Formats: sequence, C-alpha cells, structure tokens
Amino acid sequence: MDWIEKSSASVWGSFLIMVGLAFVPAMPIPLIVGYIATNQPFWLALLISLGGTTVGCIGMFYLSRTILARWARKKVAAYARLDGFFTMLDRNAFLAILIGRLIPIMPSAGLNAIAGVTSMPVLAFTFATVIGKLPTMVAFTMAGQKFEDNQWSTMLLVSTYLLMLVLIGRKLKRRFST
Repeated sequence: MDWIEKSSASVWGSFLIMVGLAFVPAMPIPLIVGYIATNQPFWLALLISLGGTTVGCIGMFYLSRTILARWARKKVAAYARLDGFFTMLDRNAFLAILIGRLIPIMPSAGLNAIAGVTSMPVLAFTFATVIGKLPTMVAFTMAGQKFEDNQWSTMLLVSTYLLMLVLIGRKLKRRFST
C-alpha cells in the first residue's frame, strides 16, 4: 500500500478500497482507516473512511434488496441466534442499525445484508450508518494520525475504545436477550 500518499489518485484509490471493504465480512477496517490517516490530513482521512464505507454499505444494502435478495434472505434466515436483533429491527430499524454500527455486534456486511432484506427505508439506513460509524471512524483516524508520534498513547486510546465497545455490547446483549 505504498501508493497511499498525499495525491488525488491515492485519495480516490483509498476511497474505493473503503467502498470495497464494506462488502467483505470480518475485514480489519480500523487498521486500514488508521493507515490512511497516517498518510492524509485528519479531515480528508475521515472523509475517505466514513464516505467510502458508507457508500459501500449502501451498495451492499441495495444488492441485498435487489439482485441478491433470494441469497440474502436465505443467509439471514440461517442465523437463528439473531432473533433478538430481528425483533429490534422490526420495532425500530433505525435504532437497530445505529446500535449495530456503534457496537459492532456483527460484521458490517452482514448488517448491510440484513437491512437490505427488510422494508427499512434507504434514507434511514444511510443516516443510521453515518451516525453509527462516525465515532469509530473518528477514533481510528485519530489513532492513525497520532501513531507515528506516540505509539503507546495510540494503543491506549484504541484499547480503551475497544474495551468500552465490549462493555456496552455486553450490556445491550443482555438487555435485548431477555
């Protein structure tokens, strides 16, 4: 990834990478965000990361709703352990997607596919995605910006953020499991 430098080609290339990663489950998106941030100014790196993943999420949402609808429904139906999430999705789709983005309880690609097979409006999906992804993207963009200056404080920032996500995720899981 040496080509990710401060040039317009690298900006668009980085954006397209982020779009593509939204289609692949279990990708280390935070690491890519951090890497982009080491080579771009903060606001540009944040725009590339947040914009690219959001465009990719919307693309997967539409694919799951249209071309891949039958496949997506079959995949979604196979996950019986997500019944609590589906109940929450039926009650308030915006909140379900928002929480799914804030606390990564499942891969982003799975969340996109699930939302795509529901009747959730694309605008609500888009807003929930942007709002939900923003804190993570800000945290990892900041981490990437600071990494070269002080690796220990960066690791502390990332570890604290991940610990908060785990604790909040456990609390929400207990709440929605009952």
